[in-house]
Amino acid sequence: MSEQHRRTPLPRHGGWAALAGLAFAVVALLSVLLSGIAINELVASPQGSVSWLTLLVGVGLTGALFWWLLLIRPRRYTLLRGAVAGVLVAFFSYPVVLTLSDLLRRGSLDPETYASRGSNLLLRTVISQLTTGFASTLAFALVGLGLVLVLHRRHPETMRQRDRRGFWRTVPKLGAGLALFLVLALVGTFAVLTLLPLDTESLRANAAASTPAASYEEATAKIEALRAEEATLPLNPRCLSTLLTHGRKVDRVVVFFHGLTNCPAQAEKLGAKLFALGYNVYLPRIPQHGDADQMSLALADLTAEQLIAVGNQATDIAQGLGDEVVITGLSAGGSIAGWIGQHRADADQSIAIAPFLSPNLVPGWANRAATALLLNAPNAMVWWDPATRDNPPGMTYAYPRYATHGLAQALRLGVALMDAAAANAPLAPKLGMLINEADDAVSGAKIEELVLHWQSHGAKVNVVRLPLALELGHDLIDPHQPTGDPDFVYQVMVDMMNGVTPTIPEGAQ
Repeated sequence: MSEQHRRTPLPRHGGWAALAGLAFAVVALLSVLLSGIAINELVASPQGSVSWLTLLVGVGLTGALFWWLLLIRPRRYTLLRGAVAGVLVAFFSYPVVLTLSDLLRRGSLDPETYASRGSNLLLRTVISQLTTGFASTLAFALVGLGLVLVLHRRHPETMRQRDRRGFWRTVPKLGAGLALFLVLALVGTFAVLTLLPLDTESLRANAAASTPAASYEEATAKIEALRAEEATLPLNPRCLSTLLTHGRKVDRVVVFFHGLTNCPAQAEKLGAKLFALGYNVYLPRIPQHGDADQMSLALADLTAEQLIAVGNQATDIAQGLGDEVVITGLSAGGSIAGWIGQHRADADQSIAIAPFLSPNLVPGWANRAATALLLNAPNAMVWWDPATRDNPPGMTYAYPRYATHGLAQALRLGVALMDAAAANAPLAPKLGMLINEADDAVSGAKIEELVLHWQSHGAKVNVVRLPLALELGHDLIDPHQPTGDPDFVYQVMVDMMNGVTPTIPEGAQ
């Protein structure tokens, strides 16, 4: 051994463990930036979503721990151990980061919420790991290899192996076996989920299914028949399909589709504003929504076919209510509005508001796998807010829980819309997209992708972005949401309908 190497002290394990944790955390931060997943909060999120701090700390601590466990002994810095450490860091970082995010939001451990919060964390962890875990394990394995190579270059004597037996040889072997199992399981699961058919053929446009109303009288008769049918269901009275009419066909009719777990009451205030402007307004109820029992399980029976059917039915009715038909909606309702814009030339305007094309925690390339996972796994009822297990005050008409099968059907509609938009030009003459940059529920990158698909076919899309500085929540419509600003958002919508550039408050740019 050279004199220089004899003078070079062995690496301090604690320092290298901290350095390894930092390296894994930096790679995690960079991967989020490249994936299109939006992290809006620096320290904490009011909704318990991942913040930059919880991602950095969670991955960093997990990385330092496994590096210390697997490479604790001097001269045991092998490439295999580095790769194994990376795989285990990637896998176990998911629950650590999500748990830190939840704890930082609440600030305390309330035993009464353990079960609901734990179920929510478990679901988010499983979805993330089974859709993106294979990529993160492979990436972190490379990081582990790179760290060991740096150590070998810095301290060549660490390449030598001591023939030790017992515990310090057993732990790496167990870790290697676990790492290999995790990689194979995650890669295999993702491959299977990606190859599973989603059956989007039945979600294509069917011109024969369209029966536009020829007159105002026909349109109102269809609505009355629909409401009579709804009256036989155990619905909240505020959740029946609602028509605000001036008693005749007017220049413009606006159809608004509510979001998942909500009902037409979500847009009561918006409808009143639009009605005061002289528009006829139709607020249809999406099937499986609006039960008087807010703990209803009906949402588990929702299908993408029903979402398309209610979209087509409402568009048909609107033909008799106004000369110009404007179709809009929020979240899952925004996906319906986008589907109508893609497939219906008799929709004069289609304005999608934060359409639910993919959840924010899943990158776009893993969306099909996430959809297949939720479609084929057993249904689960999940609280929107697992800490309170309730809606915001005043929302006595919306479900406080969503069904994973219903969520999957909304995603299935989004997949069908994206496929259609990639292949064909949209038929609606005017298209609009309202993007909320502070939204941590839906994938902004996927929404931008839909806009690009439309624009690639020569369509002009009126894209309006609500800046992150406004800190608006996902539900931009319901006035009971504490993170909303309905008066501002409603005016933005009216401006979009009129082709006027909306005014954004000063300081929001």
